Amino acid sequence: MDLKLVTTFLDIFESRNFNRTADRLDLTQSSVSGRIRALEAEVGAQLFERGRAGATPTPAGIRFEPHARLLLATWDHACRDTGASLDRDRLLRLAGQFSLMRHVLVDWVVKIRAQDPRTAVDLRADYSLQIMRDLSIGAMDIGVLYSPQYLPDLDIQQVGEEQFVMVSTDSDRMSGVAKETYVNTDYTSFFSQRHQALLPDFSNAPISVSFEGLVVEFFRRTGGSAYVPLRAVEDTKLVIDGLRLVKDAPPILHPIFTAVHNRRRHHPDVIKALAALRETLLASG
Repeated sequence: MDLKLVTTFLDIFESRNFNRTADRLDLTQSSVSGRIRALEAEVGAQLFERGRAGATPTPAGIRFEPHARLLLATWDHACRDTGASLDRDRLLRLAGQFSLMRHVLVDWVVKIRAQDPRTAVDLRADYSLQIMRDLSIGAMDIGVLYSPQYLPDLDIQQVGEEQFVMVSTDSDRMSGVAKETYVNTDYTSFFSQRHQALLPDFSNAPISVSFEGLVVEFFRRTGGSAYVPLRAVEDTKLVIDGLRLVKDAPPILHPIFTAVHNRRRHHPDVIKALAALRETLLASG
């Protein structure tokens, strides 16, 4: 199968418009239509309903979409794993929750490379749902995340805990934390439930975000208070003048999970990488 056909299909699946995809891929509209007709002939099914409103995936198109992503991911992995380098033997594809990237995952990759410099690493930051999806179709080897879905083909294990603490530009005591500038961090449903139970008066804050990087931007512009991972506190203090730990605010503990496809969980490279992650979490905790 010509992978250009698959790439075109996925772009239309996202854009819902043949003309928009033609512009994005620098093609003519007739070329895009020809590619989709050729792909439909190969798979033996109509993939889109064409109309004035755009292109709507058919039930067959919806079923084909995860297979299309797997085709591209497998091809990319094959090219990267076999193609290029005399100084590496293998490629690990890792994905992690945004909030874990800087303070856990980078240290993890450094440890993997220190243990075996011939291992190359492809590290992606994403949200839990997309990580689970990529794992389920074989596009990733290991996911590290806060909120896994317990899918039949995936092995889910808790490997540690993340401690979230409140920091503030207002005060180092709860009595001095202003509700008007408090930023509610809606990291996961588990976190939100714990926050509601511990601090119900702060759970209806005027601003809510899902990534601590956005919290830092609000601190820069307006000051305020919010929960961030304990691992992030010292780095955040370096960029926000006057930021303090709120000493009497209750910490919130959140489990950290790994997810691996069952086909990969006994592979030696995956086993070694998971061991390195556990060592990293212990060292940084």
